[in-house]
Amino acid sequence: MSQQLPPPQQLQQQQQQQHYHQQQQPHYQQQPQAAVGAQGVFRGGGPPAQASGHPGMRPGDAHGAGSAGSSMRSASAASSQGDLATPVAGLATNGLPSINQSSGLPVKRTGILVIRVMEARNLVYPPGSQQLMARYAPYKNEAHQRPYAVVEFDKNEAVVTSLGGDMQNPIWKYRVNFDVSRTSPVMVSLYQRTAELQYQRPPQPRGFQRFGSGNAGGASTNGQARGQPTQPLNGQQGAGTGAIFLGAVQVMPDFADGRLYDEWIPLLGGAGNSGHIRVQYCFNEKDATPLSIEQFDLLKVIGKGSFGKVMQVRKRDTNRIYAMKILSKSKIVMRSEVAHTLAERNVLAKINHPFIVPLKFSFQTPEKLYLVLAFINGGELFHHLQREGRFDQHRSRFYAAELLSALDCLHSYNVIYRDLKPENILIDYSGHIALCDFGLCKLNMGDNETTNTFCGTPEYLAPELLQGRGYTKTVDWWTFGVLLYEMMTGLPPFYDENVNEMYRRILEDELVFPDDMGNRAKSLLRGLLQRDPRRRLGNNGAAEIKNQPFFAEINWDYLIGKQYEPPFKPSVVSAVDTSNFDEEFTAEPPQDSYIPDSNLSETVQEQFVGFTYDGSGGAMSLAQSMTMGNMDNTHG
Repeated sequence: MSQQLPPPQQLQQQQQQQHYHQQQQPHYQQQPQAAVGAQGVFRGGGPPAQASGHPGMRPGDAHGAGSAGSSMRSASAASSQGDLATPVAGLATNGLPSINQSSGLPVKRTGILVIRVMEARNLVYPPGSQQLMARYAPYKNEAHQRPYAVVEFDKNEAVVTSLGGDMQNPIWKYRVNFDVSRTSPVMVSLYQRTAELQYQRPPQPRGFQRFGSGNAGGASTNGQARGQPTQPLNGQQGAGTGAIFLGAVQVMPDFADGRLYDEWIPLLGGAGNSGHIRVQYCFNEKDATPLSIEQFDLLKVIGKGSFGKVMQVRKRDTNRIYAMKILSKSKIVMRSEVAHTLAERNVLAKINHPFIVPLKFSFQTPEKLYLVLAFINGGELFHHLQREGRFDQHRSRFYAAELLSALDCLHSYNVIYRDLKPENILIDYSGHIALCDFGLCKLNMGDNETTNTFCGTPEYLAPELLQGRGYTKTVDWWTFGVLLYEMMTGLPPFYDENVNEMYRRILEDELVFPDDMGNRAKSLLRGLLQRDPRRRLGNNGAAEIKNQPFFAEINWDYLIGKQYEPPFKPSVVSAVDTSNFDEEFTAEPPQDSYIPDSNLSETVQEQFVGFTYDGSGGAMSLAQSMTMGNMDNTHG
């Protein structure tokens, strides 16, 4: 349970877990850089495309993050093999933003961005893919035999089905409206559905190189030089979508009001570089207007927690799908969680990172708080780990690298996350992760600052927290190590059904590794799961974790630019698909529950001043009305 906890000796929980240990090795393929033209990055440059996200909420969770620590974790494992591709040669990287610096904050704009995905020409398919698509053809209509597009802006995604044309020259002529509360790039990715998940990976196009895949646990590659090409391997991605990646483009729109752009842009990252896609876009600026629940259609309940619920909603003017977190003010006040709730809103509004869920809007009534966030329907990492038992080294490393980048960003803003676990990590349509639920985050934590609040999820608590000692940012690196261990083995390293026994193990037991885990993974985990926080890997910053041999294949600039194709793509039918969420919630009628007048005093209501956010007030608009220091010192 993600909440402030009583002392360890007072906690008793029973938990059943089953897991299977079967090796799998998904495949990484390089995603494209932004299209390069006369000015460098297409349309004047800009940061890399952003990921989608969505805040989950499960029963008993104090802040609406994920399921309690006692959730069942059982599944069978799938298997696949693959290797890691390097970035496209010859493309400049100096256009990538420094997410951890103040310059990484988005410029504020309010309005509607209209994207029209028109058509593509001369698409190139990898060798061997035609036979797979031929087997798929009898079972789908003609439109589904042609490539589809995924349009992404500020972590919101739209799936576009072809209107006409053929497989090499599809026509979409599809318009997508995006709400703009801050500037962000647009990425359009093209895929072709296939009959099955397993197919022979083609040789990479010119400009690609491949890293050696190593063994299952990240051990030495027996002298193979980094960057030395290897043969592609067959691979099955598990319970995901069968699709061939055909290429993508990234555009940084010119947010000049009312101007229409119409461009043919070269596709990058697929089986060949000859394909082009025609994209139109136009930004219509508008004054920010107060939002209310009446401006949204309530579609599905996708989670519930102690303070309220999370619903899938559709914004009526743009038809965009969002996740709306609805919280009861009286319950928040009753549990003395005002500071944590406001801190969550403030962090979500301030941080702009490809692997962190963004806040689109927030508003309030006298009784409730409403947080409107990007919706991701690929499900929780917990959901997929439960189904598959464990992930192989390559898939674990991919998720860990994206999480490491997100935590590094938070720490650069002096924020401790404090609740890292699979339930708080979401997977977007393309397979990238998105960190959500910041209800337990701690603000204003400089490198030497300590805090003492006992909070988190039992399996992931660091030793210094259990011992009642003050802790620093390094507490996040302990939980990061626990999560990585769980992804690679199926269970947290010190797990026990009895919570008190689990706490004893966290404090005393030796770290044990399975026989098939390699030396690089063991070395990293020993450093992260160091009980002395002063000696723990990451105590001197995230860079010393990134420099570990386990992450040797990762180019961090390209990772943050989302230029690696994820090793797994979740099965998602459409933007409104909720099949990856618990039917216990989705079967409930979607309604904004009535709350009687809570009679909160004017003084109490004043605590929520500045909660409303639409982008126009700036990322730190809440801090302007209530300092982060005052918020943070109320409750740790």
